[in-house]
Amino acid sequence: MAEKPYKTSNELFRGALILSAAAIIVKVLSAAYRIPYQNIAGDIGFYIYQQVYPFYGVALTLSTLGFPVVISKLIAERESSRNNFAVKDILVSSFLVLSSIGIVMFAALFLGADWVAGLMEDPKLSSLLKIIAFSFLLMPVSSVLRGYFQGMNDMFPTASSQVAEQFIRVLTILVLSTLFVHQGYSHYVVGKGAVFGSIAGGITGLALLLVFVILKEEWQIFLRMDLKPANFIKISKALVFQGLAFCITGLILILFQFVDSLHLYSLLRETGMGENEAKGWKGVYDRGQPLLQLGTVAANSFALALVPVISGFVQKRDEQELFNKIKLALRVSASLGLAAAVGLAVMMSPVNHMLFTDDKGTVTLAIFSISILFSSLIMTAAAVIQSLGYTVVPVVITIIGVCCKWALNLVLVPHYQIAGAASATVLAFMIMSALFYAVLRVHIKKPLMEKRYIFIIVKSAVFMSAVVLLYNASFHLMSSGEGRLLATIQSLIGVAIGAAVFVGTAIRAGLFEEEELSLIPLVSKLKRFIKTSRG
Repeated sequence: MAEKPYKTSNELFRGALILSAAAIIVKVLSAAYRIPYQNIAGDIGFYIYQQVYPFYGVALTLSTLGFPVVISKLIAERESSRNNFAVKDILVSSFLVLSSIGIVMFAALFLGADWVAGLMEDPKLSSLLKIIAFSFLLMPVSSVLRGYFQGMNDMFPTASSQVAEQFIRVLTILVLSTLFVHQGYSHYVVGKGAVFGSIAGGITGLALLLVFVILKEEWQIFLRMDLKPANFIKISKALVFQGLAFCITGLILILFQFVDSLHLYSLLRETGMGENEAKGWKGVYDRGQPLLQLGTVAANSFALALVPVISGFVQKRDEQELFNKIKLALRVSASLGLAAAVGLAVMMSPVNHMLFTDDKGTVTLAIFSISILFSSLIMTAAAVIQSLGYTVVPVVITIIGVCCKWALNLVLVPHYQIAGAASATVLAFMIMSALFYAVLRVHIKKPLMEKRYIFIIVKSAVFMSAVVLLYNASFHLMSSGEGRLLATIQSLIGVAIGAAVFVGTAIRAGLFEEEELSLIPLVSKLKRFIKTSRG
């Protein structure tokens, strides 16, 4: 009997690790494929895909993050809850509620595709939106099955289905887009092929979940359809309100893309650009999205790992350890975010050429890269706040941020075009990160970032920038030509130098204590380094 809590703790940790690993793989796949897709389809083709992507992003977030988390929470807590829901009550209620939501969202997008395309001032996008709409029909069953397995502390079906979904999606997108481009189809037909990849991926993920249901002989529980009306109402309320609160942080980047999809193209047209010119520059601007996603992978991963740690200290009422872990989380996010943002900004010209075939929009993308710092802080702060039990706060701050982004686009784009849109994103994220910090400061009532740590992080970033700029100047003096191969060589060496300089400077200056390094990957090497540098 004494071993049971230990085993349960190990199982919970292993399950969280599996889901975190799957989330990292999914995020990397979801960001990285856009680079070869832009190379295949060009800037206009990339613009077309990015215009409709946010709708798929919403369906994906709801089916992987929002609703499954709430369903799993209801199942895992069913015995300790005063309501004492049966598993079948939770599953049946969830399926009925999510089916209603999925059908409504499908119908709204499918039937309103012409209207939405009209808002975007590109009627040809209507057929792509109709294909995307089918993603919402896959969402209910996928959410219920993932939530069920997670609630039973079996994370492998959820993790494997998410990875399989993204892998097939990416593979289908790249294969079909390559095929259609070589056959001479229009940009919009190529876009349809890419959008179809999302449906193919969703079907694959759902099929794999159903296979696990059959193999684990769990299908019998889904045949019991009796349900108490009172339980249905309680479960429905928890599912809708908590589900939206849980997934709102995952939707932050997508909601910002929504704003740009709805009116950036029309704002560019109002500056005097022609139709194809505006589409092309919107596609150039959209190059920043995969860079932002890849730049925040580390912070997102850290935030995912942080939630159970923070929740554990909250339950133990260990305020000092809770405070220490929150400070560490913000310190890691600030250092990772600033290093990625500044490093990418100073290396943007060769990186842009290496990834996207030319260096169009380098200044805009350099501005856009600064948002990596603030989005990293936002993701971590939101995870902390949710772990502390304040689920409404991230929703309110996200709404404020989206409204700021919309308003700033209206002000800045007419004057600075896509550079204005990038600046609007940075400023809106800055406002959101300030609000999240203020909320944490009010609840914690202690300084969350010591001045000496801020100085170390900034000093390390400045030193890194100086070294990388010197390297860039030396590279240009020693090399002749401006080909993509040279840009690739310059980028890879420059990124390696920048990372080594930042990490070396920060660790030697004492950004982390030895015991804190045990919470960061590659800890053994860093521990040896810190002992050597301070010894």
